[in-house]
Amino acid sequence: MRHHAVWVSNYDRGTLLRIPVEEDGSAGTIRTHATGLTGIDDFAFAGHGKTVLAALNNTDSELALVRPDGTHTVVLTGKDGLSGPTSVAVRHHRVYVPGAAFLTGVDPNLLVADVGKNEKSEPGKNGKHWKHED
Repeated sequence: MRHHAVWVSNYDRGTLLRIPVEEDGSAGTIRTHATGLTGIDDFAFAGHGKTVLAALNNTDSELALVRPDGTHTVVLTGKDGLSGPTSVAVRHHRVYVPGAAFLTGVDPNLLVADVGKNEKSEPGKNGKHWKHED
């Protein structure tokens, strides 16, 4: 539950959905927050707002940064060490992306990267950082 809504991903349609929870506890009208997230398997909020990091378990093994307006950018790929990301977790300014390597069968792993809050942030140990706004 986030901002009086339940957020869900739809793997088949590659979408991130927001379902408001009404005062009486009933579900409001479902709103598509983002599309084009092929293979979305899991997601986590990157801060206190509506910025999301989405694990895309597709042939490219990607992690996408989904902005509050629903646009998104791929911030990590298989070239960065992702191997079939199945989930994503954020703690403070660090993101953890386990890879099950379902499609490749090679190198199941845990990728750890630092998430900067502004362009002056320092890169993490693996050199990855990006800006997010909440």
